[in-house]
Amino acid sequence: MWDSIYKLTLVIGRLIFPITTFILIMIFGLEIFSFLETKATIIPQLLWNGLVSGALIALVSLGLTLIYSIAGFIQFAHGELVALGAYSFMVFHKWLNWEILPASGGALFFVILVGLLLEKFFFRPVSQKDSMIPLVISIGLSMGIQSIILIIFGANILTMSNNFSKSHSFFNNTILATYPQILTVALSIFLMISLILFLKHSKIGKSIRAVSSNRAVAETFGINVNKSLQWIFGIGALMAGIAGICLGFEQNLEPLMGVHILIKAFAAIILGSIGSIRGAIFGAFLIGVSENLLVGLGIIPSGFSVAIPFIILILMLLIKPEGLLGKRFESLRQ
Repeated sequence: MWDSIYKLTLVIGRLIFPITTFILIMIFGLEIFSFLETKATIIPQLLWNGLVSGALIALVSLGLTLIYSIAGFIQFAHGELVALGAYSFMVFHKWLNWEILPASGGALFFVILVGLLLEKFFFRPVSQKDSMIPLVISIGLSMGIQSIILIIFGANILTMSNNFSKSHSFFNNTILATYPQILTVALSIFLMISLILFLKHSKIGKSIRAVSSNRAVAETFGINVNKSLQWIFGIGALMAGIAGICLGFEQNLEPLMGVHILIKAFAAIILGSIGSIRGAIFGAFLIGVSENLLVGLGIIPSGFSVAIPFIILILMLLIKPEGLLGKRFESLRQ
């Protein structure tokens, strides 16, 4: 008797479980569809905002990836180069009344100079030592540059908005975009393609890739490692400066602006795969789009938007620590 009841219970359970699961999936799916339908009008705008945000993060994450690939450490002062790009552009454009193009050129020259000086006087002397030493130095430089910015410009929030940064409607008013935003996306795509082609086809790029693959072997073949370090710090500073200028038009200027985007860039290179150029680009756009969608659709309150890169970073380290585009650690060891 009990065997018959047990078998009957199993039969009923096998029938009810898939039916209940199907009903729940249908209800959940209808709720999602209804939710997206009510938010459909703002999704194109959120995707555009995410694209702009991803482009800015990509410019910073590419510099971090290059430096890590060659020097073997995360350059925490890289975010301050972004801030220097924004503040120096404001000095040339707002204070000295230079036009946008000359002011951009002056700001980028200054940021590249700072990046090269940091490499020569702080990182090159310890390039052969334990990677923890340049890492600690970069943290100290980050705090030092933040303090200098705070002393010169103060803690007040500054703005660079002008007529150039007014919004214009596109695609039947479904997207509002500013000229700096359009320029940011176009510049980032151009720089990404140029960087990949430069590393793949130019003589200097091939030297950088050789140093990245095996520094000792590259030195044996006569490749100048110090010159490769200069190039990556210069290229990284250039991209950070461009990101800073574009970020200055996108949001207000404040001393910690470099730290905020550095955290997102750091999460992007972990998400894509540490040391991978394509992984850094993929991770940057994924974070930019997901952050804007989650906040814009009301899934996560705007006050918690700062935590989104950390959440993505923690989940990636738990689920796939080698990154979405990275190989498994077991295959790398073989």
